[in-house]
Amino acid sequence: MTPQWHMRRTHPHPSESRDRLLLLLLVELWALNVADLALTRYSMWLGFATESNGVMDYFLRAGTVPALAFKVGIVTVGALLLWRLRVYRVATVAAAMLAVVLAAVVAYQAFWVSNLR
Repeated sequence: MTPQWHMRRTHPHPSESRDRLLLLLLVELWALNVADLALTRYSMWLGFATESNGVMDYFLRAGTVPALAFKVGIVTVGALLLWRLRVYRVATVAAAMLAVVLAAVVAYQAFWVSNLR
């Protein structure tokens, strides 16, 4: 006798209000990523930090513009993927979780940088 596996499928639930929330979260993610880059670049300029992510370190060594283009490009790809999946609630939940984590990282960086002097 073989066990029967029943997978619960989620069905799309379009929602205008959730679309607006997701769009707001995605714009927030872009802004937080730019803030993250600016704070990282500033703390590196002061000599108090190094980039531990090898990929971003490569782009930061090439300059701020290539690093910004790469970072915003990666975030844009992720944002487009979440936007395409917007009819599923999990896309909004994922964007919210990412925004909360990145906001905490940026807040920590801002607090740390403000206490350097």
